[in-house]
Amino acid sequence: MFFTPNFLPCIAYFQEILTQDKIRINSEDVYVKQTYRNKTQILGANKVESLTIPVHASSMKTPSRDVKIDNKTPWQRNQLRTLEAAYLKSPFYQFYDYIFEPLFKKKFNFLIDLQLESLTVCLRCLQLEKTVCQEPHSKEIGLVDLKSKVLPAGYTFKPYLQNFGNEFVPNLSIMDLLFCKGPEAIIYLRKSEQ
Repeated sequence: MFFTPNFLPCIAYFQEILTQDKIRINSEDVYVKQTYRNKTQILGANKVESLTIPVHASSMKTPSRDVKIDNKTPWQRNQLRTLEAAYLKSPFYQFYDYIFEPLFKKKFNFLIDLQLESLTVCLRCLQLEKTVCQEPHSKEIGLVDLKSKVLPAGYTFKPYLQNFGNEFVPNLSIMDLLFCKGPEAIIYLRKSEQ
């Protein structure tokens, strides 16, 4: 199974990761705008918010590995503030914030480097030991590509207590699950397996 490179992936992405021994990142993936490749969703006080990485415009033929981050704006500082505003009062924010914080302070030139680093951080927080490697996608092997805001078919998301709102919002960034459930996040993922 191959995975598209995503930024701080959603819960469904990690449900798929649990089924794999090796996480093969499709190194030939073509960058597609308006997808989870350069953004993630969190639950803010008033709505679902997107943390979006600004990238230099690319054509529909540009491999993800060649997409550069636009570091002219203070996107990292702004996203760190948004994250803190959304999760500072969550039960497990203090247990993980220092692990995620370097993602928003270190300068990354290429999107793929940030995507791989964010995946590594998430795996560390979940205490999952998985081999992550970049490989060209083989058409014979399936591809996990969670592109849209539409919930993937076949996934179940049991409600858990979130910071805001009366209605559960499923399939946000894995950070939402970690900040709200802490060490129980991995148990949640295992119970939610297809």
